[in-house]
Amino acid sequence: TEKLHGLTPAETILNLVRNIRKTVGITVSVGLSHNKFLAKLSSDLDTPNGFTVIGQSETLDRLAPMPVEKIWGVGQAMQKKLSANGVKTIGHLQNLEEAFLLKQYGNVGQHLFRLSRGLDDRIVSPEREAKSISSETTFDKDIAD
Repeated sequence: TEKLHGLTPAETILNLVRNIRKTVGITVSVGLSHNKFLAKLSSDLDTPNGFTVIGQSETLDRLAPMPVEKIWGVGQAMQKKLSANGVKTIGHLQNLEEAFLLKQYGNVGQHLFRLSRGLDDRIVSPEREAKSISSETTFDKDIAD
């Protein structure tokens, strides 16, 4: 990014956000981090119209207080299993050994071990089609549907 645009990744993203707001007239929430899981997670932390960065050195501390449901793939059923074993936050997972998580939860245990430490080696593929485009409206006061 710096070689191509002469800007840091954060500066490039801020320019992109400004251009979207100016030309399309919508707000966007953006997450910047060192892997796919953390970038997606950080984009969800400050909505609407937010920009959150999770750096490599702060990953464990930023993840620790978050509920386990923030981990990609942890749904209601897994959250209940984890909660029954006293695991409510990502920090609780960080304190557990990989062997224990594998024994308790099988292959999902390894997934939990890795993501709770901010480890995700999935490839980011910028060439694939977007799964969805969404729009939301935030009102000044709560409304009933």
